Amino acid sequence: MKILIVCRGPIRKEAMDVFSSLGASYGILLSEKDSVTYANTLAPELRVIHDPASVHRVPDYTGANAVERKDRIRQIIEIAKSNNYTHIFAGYGFMAEDAEFVEAIETAGLSFVGPASNVHRAAGAKDAAKVMARSVGVSVTPGVDNITALTLLAKVGGDAAGLKKIAEENGLNVASLANVEDYAEAVLQASYAKGVPLITLEELQAEATKRAAEIFAKNPGRRLRLKYIGGGGGKGQRIVTDASEVNTATLEVLQESKAMGPADNKNFLMEMNIENTRHNEVQLLGNGEWCLSLGLRDCSLQMHEQKLVELSLTEELYEYEIAQATKEGHTQFAEVLKADLRTLKEMEEQSARFGAAVKLNSASTFECIVSGNDFYFMEVNTRIQVEHRVTEMAYSLKFVNPADSKDFFIVESLVEAMALCAAHGKRLPKPERCMRYRAGGEVRLNAMNDALQPHAGGVIEYWSPPPEHEIRDDQGIGVPNPDTGWFIAYHLAGAYDSNIALILSHGEGRRANLENLADILRRMELRGPELKTNKDFHYGIINFCLGLHPMLKPDTKFVVPYLAAVGRLTQELESFDQETAWAELVKRAAAQYGPTGVEAAGAKQTLVLRPVHQFLSNPHAAAGWLARNHRRSFVIENGRIIWKRNPLRILADLYNFFRLEDRPHAAPVQKIWPDDLELLNRGLKFYSDLEKRLGVDTEKDFQYSWQTTGENKSSLYQELNRALRSEKNPFVGKGAFNPLADDLYQKSADSHRGWQCGLEILDLLVLMGQRSGLLDFTVDSGLHPVAPAQFLDAENQETFTRYLAPPPPAAADEIVAVSGGMFYAKESPAAPPYLEPGKHFKPGDPIYIIEVMKMFNKVYAEFPGSVVASLIDGDGGVVVKKGQPLFRVKPDIEIKIETPAEREKRRKQATLVLLEAIPSNGAA
Repeated sequence: MKILIVCRGPIRKEAMDVFSSLGASYGILLSEKDSVTYANTLAPELRVIHDPASVHRVPDYTGANAVERKDRIRQIIEIAKSNNYTHIFAGYGFMAEDAEFVEAIETAGLSFVGPASNVHRAAGAKDAAKVMARSVGVSVTPGVDNITALTLLAKVGGDAAGLKKIAEENGLNVASLANVEDYAEAVLQASYAKGVPLITLEELQAEATKRAAEIFAKNPGRRLRLKYIGGGGGKGQRIVTDASEVNTATLEVLQESKAMGPADNKNFLMEMNIENTRHNEVQLLGNGEWCLSLGLRDCSLQMHEQKLVELSLTEELYEYEIAQATKEGHTQFAEVLKADLRTLKEMEEQSARFGAAVKLNSASTFECIVSGNDFYFMEVNTRIQVEHRVTEMAYSLKFVNPADSKDFFIVESLVEAMALCAAHGKRLPKPERCMRYRAGGEVRLNAMNDALQPHAGGVIEYWSPPPEHEIRDDQGIGVPNPDTGWFIAYHLAGAYDSNIALILSHGEGRRANLENLADILRRMELRGPELKTNKDFHYGIINFCLGLHPMLKPDTKFVVPYLAAVGRLTQELESFDQETAWAELVKRAAAQYGPTGVEAAGAKQTLVLRPVHQFLSNPHAAAGWLARNHRRSFVIENGRIIWKRNPLRILADLYNFFRLEDRPHAAPVQKIWPDDLELLNRGLKFYSDLEKRLGVDTEKDFQYSWQTTGENKSSLYQELNRALRSEKNPFVGKGAFNPLADDLYQKSADSHRGWQCGLEILDLLVLMGQRSGLLDFTVDSGLHPVAPAQFLDAENQETFTRYLAPPPPAAADEIVAVSGGMFYAKESPAAPPYLEPGKHFKPGDPIYIIEVMKMFNKVYAEFPGSVVASLIDGDGGVVVKKGQPLFRVKPDIEIKIETPAEREKRRKQATLVLLEAIPSNGAA
């Protein structure tokens, strides 16, 4: 095999590695957008390619429209034939699901590493896939899947005679079909092939609006999802709540899918939006005769239809977790998991049935939306998925010689399995799936800010090497300069999607898997100018989910209220002044203990405040820490913080959580300082020695699972804390503790007060978590997260999330770009500008569009005013920087900008109010 790789991103480097391991030669396409200076290259894979003749340059990978796409297909096939390639591999992007592209490859006498063109036509287009699914008894989402055919029917009068007439007028030779809707679809398909437009955008919008109105009338209170038939990765989808929104949504769906050409196929699905759903998918592999399912992946943690975290779901994992829940006495959770296991088996059975029906001959994914234990087929991705390696963590494939059971080989790569299918087809025996690890998981490291908005323009100047339990697909970014061995700076430009790398790990169960992923993110260091990634988001939400329950079942909306909660926490953290808090705690120590109190607190100042500063600076991580420790390390009773674990040990854990632990070769700013480490170790040794003398181990008593211990159960540390704060020696040989002499008790009690002095600042961190509402998240009996009502409110969500990515500073009479990207002043080339000189705008009015990494972000006015002048030349396609002035405006109301002195005063006052809520004697 000699394979031409026509994709980019992590899958291109993975394919290069796999094909090399198989002894297959390969070449790659290189877009002009990838062709920048070597020091900041967008194609780091070039560092491992030694033959320049295997790199083929094209203007871009797909073309900007249908005409350019056809030209690109012809160009790719010409490159393949003239360079003697035998196969073409398209990964999971660009034209990986393009039936026309695959058919052209087959017609040219080449092979495609992926499903055949007939599979793409039967399953790749969302409308055709739903028709096939119904025919083989697969559960589907109700809705309209042929809106373009219905539009054409409406245009010609709704009968076959009208269809025949329009076909003849346009020279389309189409045989009449019994079903008039099928006939209309056949006429449309012929028109696409000939490049003849039969319906206009306006006609399509009108019919879609009419159909939407009918659906809404029959289903009051429900929502509709518009989804382009060839979309993917969340692009080409919009949700509408009223028929009046369909016109705009239709335009946005087609624009984002690049289906605006007069003769482009503009069909999209109009599906009933199943609310509060999870997104599960089944990995399939086939050779045209057999089809094998390889377990599920839960992709419910997503934002803007873009998946962020993917976790494996397998029979083996459920059986393990059911056994664990039963062992711990959680019979209700065990029953929930048993029902989930039954759903998994049914989903796998239906998916394999569908794959066999379409004669799947490579890797594909059967995607479903899940509501409770009901599921609905959504679409088939007739390609390898971004998250395919999650399945690789769970299963390997054992190919056995049918003539000799002792003759077999193991395949751990799905890309390798695709190559085998392409090379051997129906000669390839059906493999056995073999469990590797019960649980696998992946996080997508993207160029995004803390509010998960795409953020282009940053440069990675340093990326720490992966630890042993990390699998990193990073497009080759980590491949050093082949001459010097140094890391090469990598520029995150905005030409493509925001994905930088895929970070994977595994574990014996879900908890171990999530803990491994959390530890990977904790250790990972990424540094560079203007660099923003979603690493902190991932660290926070994984710890947050661990805090609620490892087998938590979030729906596809969960990330939005989670972000709102972290935004609300950010608001609390921003109002906290740690210097003011510390000064007040020192005053309290002086009032209670005199000079020794001041000395005890002063000695711990940097020991305590350095991790506290990290907590205040990283709201996502702070949210994860609060969730993981709530009900375990602390509980809140009547507004008071009750520590179930020793706060000094919690402080030590805080150092670890924020990667400030002592470690060789780390800069001082990145680890605990030597004097603080010595002090901390002295304190920990004091408690270890004391507990040994008393015959107890408060850490052993500490159980991580609050469901097992019960949050209201008094911990051994609570008893020890109360005893050491007693006026008389309570260690007299009764209860859980060994006796202690009076003089030793007094010294121990004094030492305990000294070591705890100043740690009350940890109470303040917890109180901010409580006041934000973050600690009000719970888990219901079905393992679903339950968000507080304030974070489900759309207006609150927008308000709170803004704290995660505050708008850039602007003068009171300016509107500035919220981010870097491509600026558009209007909805479409034919539409009027949103804003122009003299126009008045209200809060919530759209004012411009920013395209960042292929995502179109409509920006809305935050205050009322009138436009004085436009500061950008041109209506669209202009690159702008974050904070760049776009419009000069005159606000209707005076905009107050807080001065530094006002901010300092506000934060001091808020901190003093917070301090009033905690006791001064540490009795809790």
